[in-house]
Amino acid sequence: MRDQDLREIACLWKEWDTRALAACALQTAVPGMVWSLWYDGQPAAAYGFSRASAFDPDHWQAWAFGTDRFHRCVPAITRHLLDIRQIVERDCRRLQVITLENHDIAHGWIEALGATREGRLSAYGRGGEDFYVYAWVRGDKRP
Repeated sequence: MRDQDLREIACLWKEWDTRALAACALQTAVPGMVWSLWYDGQPAAAYGFSRASAFDPDHWQAWAFGTDRFHRCVPAITRHLLDIRQIVERDCRRLQVITLENHDIAHGWIEALGATREGRLSAYGRGGEDFYVYAWVRGDKRP
């Protein structure tokens, strides 16, 4: 896993385990909304949407992580997300993503995809790390 993703994800876990991350991603995924990309015959990226709430099936959490070759997958992931935009907009009322405060590459990508930064989550990480929350909201008229 690339360093930026490890710093962002591992700080949320009491006991970090990459196998548990994979199982969690699959178990919480919105049906049909989890993908992986391979680059030069090796896994390079995983991304998808999970249920953000146990009681609201229209509230999703976006996530993505990968190896040092993740940047090679970003164009394909972006195209795919734009291709499925109508499905997401139809089935999801609120799509959110949280990112480590200093993960500026992620922030730029998320903003380029049209998300709005809604605020800071202070001490969201187990070591006191701050995160930002971004969201796309169906019918949102914010500038």
